[in-house]
Amino acid sequence: MTKRISQEEIKKIFVVPHTHWDREWYLPFQYFRYQLVELIDDLLDILSRQEYYFMLDGQTIILEDYLEIRPERRKDLVKLIQKGNLAVGPWYLLPDEWLVGQESLVRNLEISLDLAKEFEIPLMNIGYLPDQFGHSRAIPQILGDLTDISTAVIWRGVGHEISTVPFIWKSHSSAKKFINGIYMPYGYGNASNLIDDSDTLKEQVRECIVNLESYSPFPIYLLMNGTDHQFATPKLYHLLKELEDEETKISLCLLDDFVSELRTQMKKNNFTPPEYSGEFRSSARAHLLQDTYSARMWIKQWNQKIEDMLVYYAEPLNVYSKLSFGSSYPHSYINIAWKWLLKNHPHDSICGCSVDQTHEEMKTRFYWAESIAELVINNALAEHNKRKEKSNNSHLLVYNPTNCSDIPIYFEFSVPIQTKINSIEAENKISYQIQPISSSEEIIFEETFNPIMLKAGFKLLPGRKIPGDNFINEVFITESANSDVCEIRIICGSEPIGDFSVDELKKQGRELLDLKKYKKYHVKATKGNMQNYAALAPLNSFAFSEFKLKEETVLDEVSQLFEYTKNMVENDFYTISFNKDGTFDLVDKKNVLEFKEMHKFEDWGDRGDEYTFGRLGPESVKVSQIKRRLTIQGPVFCEIEQTLKLQLYEQINEKRDKRIGKTFIPITSTFRFYRDVPRIDIKTKLTNRTKDHRFRICFDLPFKSEETITSTHFGFTRRNSDPVGDESYEETPSGIQAQKNFIIIEDPVRDGAITLMNKGLPEVELVNNSRLALTLLRSVGYLSRADFPERPMHAGPFLETPGAQEINTDYSFDYSIMVHKKTTPYHHSFNQAEICSLESRSIVFNDNQVTTDIIKSIIKIDNPWIKISSLRIKENKIWLTLFNLDENYQQLNAKLEKQINDCIQRKIDGTEVKKCAVNNNTVEMDFDPFEIKIIEID
Repeated sequence: MTKRISQEEIKKIFVVPHTHWDREWYLPFQYFRYQLVELIDDLLDILSRQEYYFMLDGQTIILEDYLEIRPERRKDLVKLIQKGNLAVGPWYLLPDEWLVGQESLVRNLEISLDLAKEFEIPLMNIGYLPDQFGHSRAIPQILGDLTDISTAVIWRGVGHEISTVPFIWKSHSSAKKFINGIYMPYGYGNASNLIDDSDTLKEQVRECIVNLESYSPFPIYLLMNGTDHQFATPKLYHLLKELEDEETKISLCLLDDFVSELRTQMKKNNFTPPEYSGEFRSSARAHLLQDTYSARMWIKQWNQKIEDMLVYYAEPLNVYSKLSFGSSYPHSYINIAWKWLLKNHPHDSICGCSVDQTHEEMKTRFYWAESIAELVINNALAEHNKRKEKSNNSHLLVYNPTNCSDIPIYFEFSVPIQTKINSIEAENKISYQIQPISSSEEIIFEETFNPIMLKAGFKLLPGRKIPGDNFINEVFITESANSDVCEIRIICGSEPIGDFSVDELKKQGRELLDLKKYKKYHVKATKGNMQNYAALAPLNSFAFSEFKLKEETVLDEVSQLFEYTKNMVENDFYTISFNKDGTFDLVDKKNVLEFKEMHKFEDWGDRGDEYTFGRLGPESVKVSQIKRRLTIQGPVFCEIEQTLKLQLYEQINEKRDKRIGKTFIPITSTFRFYRDVPRIDIKTKLTNRTKDHRFRICFDLPFKSEETITSTHFGFTRRNSDPVGDESYEETPSGIQAQKNFIIIEDPVRDGAITLMNKGLPEVELVNNSRLALTLLRSVGYLSRADFPERPMHAGPFLETPGAQEINTDYSFDYSIMVHKKTTPYHHSFNQAEICSLESRSIVFNDNQVTTDIIKSIIKIDNPWIKISSLRIKENKIWLTLFNLDENYQQLNAKLEKQINDCIQRKIDGTEVKKCAVNNNTVEMDFDPFEIKIIEID
C-alpha cells in the first residue's frame, strides 16, 4: 500500500532565477552595461515564448541603464513587470550600508518609488540586500518606520547568533517596530550553477536542500538560481517540473512567493521566530571585508561632503527661500544631484574595491553632484542677501545647519575693512566677542630684517601714513615656525581706521628688540578691502540667527582662563603641552584625567588588497624634523601649526613578507583651541609617498574600556571593542569598525570619557581597549589577493590597481577630540560632531538690516534627544524628517513658524500614518526609542 504524504511532510522548493548586478567593479560601468543590455534582450526574448520568472537584483536603476540603449523596448519591459514575470526594486540601486549617509538610504528608496510611478510598475515589497558587507541596525529602523516593507533578505555579516532562515530583526532591543528577517545561509547564489541535465540537476537540488535543512523550521527551501552578472537559464523551468513527485513540489518563481509561503507556514504552525536586535558585523560565515572603509579614502570624504551639501544646505536653504520669498524650489536640480551621488553608492564603487578606471569615472559623478549642490546653495543665499533695508548698524545673518542651539558655535564673516566692529549683538541683546583672522590683501612690502635694521626702521617711521597713500590700521606680532624669527604683520588701508598709535608701536618695537630673542624679523605690510572675523555664539538650529555689528568691546563678566604659546594651551577645561616628538599631553581639569602622548601617527605595512588589510611589520614612524608656530591668536581661539617630517618605509618587497626602503612625508597639523569650548579641532595635511601601508592617527587613553559608543545612521550603537571570533571564521576577526561622525569611549571606573569626531573618515578602532586609532589612508596595489593570512582566498578578481596606492595624492583630514564627563548625555557629542562637520554660512548686510519677511526658523525643538535629519520640499509641502537619538522613549513639543497649521506623519511613499495636532503653533509628538518620523508641514 502506498504511503500517503501529508501536506506538512511535502518539501516545497522555491527556485528564484535572478542576477546580481554590480553596475561597475572589475570592469567599468559601460562594459557591464553592454552585458546588461544583452541579458535583458535575452530575457525579453525568452518571456515572449515561454513562462519564466526573473528577479533584477532589487534595483530599478537597471531600467534606466537598459532603456538608455533600448528605448524602443520600454513597453515590452514594463508589461512584463506589470504582469509579474520580472521583479525590480525596492531600491534605486543596492547601496553599501556603512559608508553612505542616513538620508542617502531614504532617498534611494524614494527615487525608486518615483521611477515606479513614472513607469507605472509595482516594486518588490522586500528589502533585498544580498551582498552588502554587513548590515546596519538602521535597516529595520528605516524599513519599519518609513515604509510598508516588512521583510528584509540578507546574507553577509550574519554570525552564529542566527540559526534559522526566518528571524525577527529590531534596530535595538527597546525598539517598538521590527521587520521579518530572512537569512540566506549560503548566499544569493546557493543554486547558481544548476545544470540543464536531469540527473545532475536532481543531485544539485538535493544537496541544496541538505545544506538548508538545519536552518529551516519548515520543509520549505529557497534556492537562489543566479549570481554575479548571470544570464537566464530558461530550460530549468521544465526540467525542475520533471523532478516533482509526491514528496517534493518545485516552483520556479519570484522571491515574493517564497516569503509569502514562509509567512503562511509560520502562522499555520504558530511559530515565533527568534528575535535579534542590532547590526550584523560577523565574518563567521562569509567575508565581511571591513577594510574597504579606508580603501581610496578620497571617495569617502568626497561622498560625505556632497551629501552634507545636499541635506544640510541645498535643501533647507531653499525651503527658507520658498517660505520667505515665494522662490521656486529647485526640485529637478536637487533630484538629479541626488541621483548622481547615489550612482556612486554601490559597494564596489564607494568601498574603493574596483579597478582604477571605475573609480576615475566616479569623479565625474561627484563633480556634477557637487556643482549642482553649490549652485542651488549660492542661489538661496543670494536670495536672502537681496532682502535688506537701511539701518544705522550693519547686521549679520548666520545660517546654522546643525541640530545644536544651546552651546557656542564657531562661524566666520567678512566686512569692509573700514567697518568699525569689536563685537556682535544677538537678538536677545547679549553681545559676543569677535576676533580678526585675515583679510583680502594686496602686499605693499615684505622684507626680512636683522635687529639693527628693524631698530632703524622704527626710528625712521614718520607717522601712521606710509608711502603709497596707505595708513597703518593694525599691527600683529607673532612667533614663526622658526623660533629665531619674529613675524610682524602690518594691516593698512586707504584711510585711517580706529585710534592707532604710532608712538605705542615704536614703544612695542623697543621692548621687542630689548628681549634679544629673535635673530630676524619678517615684516609684511598688506592692504585689503575686506576683513575676516570669527565669533563663537549660540545659533538657532537648522535656521537663521541675526546679529548686530557693534563698535563696543565686550567685557567678560566672568574672567575665563585662556593662555597659550606655541608649545602650550590652557583654558578652563584643560591644559595642553606639546612634546618634542609632536604629540601632546592633555590634563582634563574637570575630571582630573591625564592623557599622555596624544596625536601619535602609526604606520603598518599592508600586504593585503582593496578589501582586507594584511598587517606587515614592523610598525614604524620616525620624526626626523619638527617645526611649531602660533599662527592665530586672540580672545576667541588660537591656532598652533605643527609641521613634521616623518620617515616611513617606502613599500614592501616582491615576496610581500618584508617592508623595505625609506621615504619622507611632510605632514602639517593645525590645532585649534577655543577659550569657551572644550573641543579641540585638528586639520592634518599630507602628500602620500608610501606604498603598501595603513596610516593612522592615534590617541592613547589613561584607561581601558571594552565598549565603544559609535555613531551610526539615525543614532548610535554600542559595540565590543575586542574582535569576536576564532580561526574557523571566513576572515580573521578585526577590531575595525565603521562610524559616521563620532565615537565615544568611557572610563569604566571614573566619570570621564573622550569623544573623537571626524569629517568623512569612516574607519576607527579601539586597539587593546586603550588606543583610539583613526585611519587616515590605506595604500594597496591589488583588487584582490589570496596570499595573506587574514583572508587566504580571493574576494574578487586578481587584478593590479596601482591607483589604489594613492602615490603623490594630496590629502586633508579634519577631526576633533573632546574630553568630558561620562555622565554627559550622548546628544552633546552628537551636537559637537555636527558642529565639526558642518560650517555655518554668513551673510553681512553692510549699513543694512534684514527685512521682516525673512523667516529665520521653521521649527524649534525643545527636546535635545530629538534631531532633524532633513528639511525639504516635496510635492509643494515641507517634509521634515525627525528621529529619536535615544534608546529610551522621548516626547517632543515643537514650536512651528506661525504660517504653519497642519502636520501629517507620512511614510516615504506619501502614505498618511496619522495627523499631528497643532495647537498655538505647537505640535506634540511621542517618539519610541530610535524612532524615525517623516512629518509633512503645510
